[in-house]
Amino acid sequence: MVEKELGQGNEEKAVLVAAGEDRQIPELSRLAQTLGLEVVGELEQVRRDPVGYVGRGKREELGELVEATGAGLVVTDDELSPSQTRVLEKASEATVVDRTLLIIRIFEAHARDAASRLEVELAELSYRLPRVRGGYRALSRLGGGGVTTRGPGEQQLEYDRRVIRQRMERIRRRLGEERAARTVRGARLKSEGPPRVTLVGYTNAGKTTILNALSGEQRSSADRLFETLETTTRLVSASHGHSRNGVAVVRPDFVLTDTVGFIRKLPTQLVHSFASTLEASSGADVVVLCADASSEHVEEEIQTVKSTLSETLLEADGDGESRQETILCLNKADVVPEDRRRALMMRYPEAVFMSAIRYAGPLLDAVNDRLARSRVRVRLLIPHAEHGLVSPLYEHAEIHERNDTAQGIEMDVTLAEPQARRYAHYTIA
Repeated sequence: MVEKELGQGNEEKAVLVAAGEDRQIPELSRLAQTLGLEVVGELEQVRRDPVGYVGRGKREELGELVEATGAGLVVTDDELSPSQTRVLEKASEATVVDRTLLIIRIFEAHARDAASRLEVELAELSYRLPRVRGGYRALSRLGGGGVTTRGPGEQQLEYDRRVIRQRMERIRRRLGEERAARTVRGARLKSEGPPRVTLVGYTNAGKTTILNALSGEQRSSADRLFETLETTTRLVSASHGHSRNGVAVVRPDFVLTDTVGFIRKLPTQLVHSFASTLEASSGADVVVLCADASSEHVEEEIQTVKSTLSETLLEADGDGESRQETILCLNKADVVPEDRRRALMMRYPEAVFMSAIRYAGPLLDAVNDRLARSRVRVRLLIPHAEHGLVSPLYEHAEIHERNDTAQGIEMDVTLAEPQARRYAHYTIA
């Protein structure tokens, strides 16, 4: 629930207000409901007013709507300046909360690990810094002072802002240390570990459900926006073997990472919260872009994710090709009407359509196929004296054939190029 400091009255009831061409009332309603608010009214205006977000007439209409519904909160679809907030609060006689603060509160409620909590705190401090009015009402900026001196209110404001800036700097240092540690861990995993696959997508696209289905994990996957804030990594076991021409084939393990969901109008204060998501995406062998096929705005949501990740996922080599394999996964396809499903299949013919709750096999096959594109097939002969080199192959390679010979263990395998270079000494024709 939104903090009591945000106002009095029935703060469980909210009226939503959106202005400008890019209005997102349905999404704003879901954000409000995620925080436990009851939406009791909506008001929209095509033109955004610089003074009060909506024009004078709409502000009067807002006041009447708030009074009629008994709402204690007004939630706007865009971030407001302090002066716009004051104008709307005066007109509505209710507490005004903008989209940015609403999302910060959702992040605060869902932050589970230390890094996520620090990122949310940094976002809130960044939001509050220009809105500080002093710690105590009695210390008014009007009190005392002349032309060259400052009153106690001004001094208190400067003190409050200095404390906030100092706290922000300490948080940035700690987050920087955490980011450096992630970079070291990521480099080690990339050179030594199994292939890496990252799930990205719009919030509530079902990424955590996919993680659960592929890894056997039981993380919370409630139908709420921003249910997952921190990146979560799990190993998908090679137990998903299959048979090819009568020969048992063991596919390699891969590391699967679940990330923070994206959203339109992402507050700039929360960009830090997506740092680990961007890093996990840019360093992955395969990126799975997840979208909710049942969403009325699925095309826009896919584009939002692509645009947000463009600088990291679409880094090009000299020939202009992307460095990564990307899979579009349209989840929740089981609840999509047949005509809508056909239209989506025509628009996204390469996409994987599935329901992670029912069966995630199609996505698993697609991931393995993409991983195989960046892998090489070699034949190895490993001496019996160096038998310890065989075990890692069962974790990192696709095993096509194995024969025990007098000279050693002969294996036909497919594995990533860095791993293939490590076994170059054992390669045979």
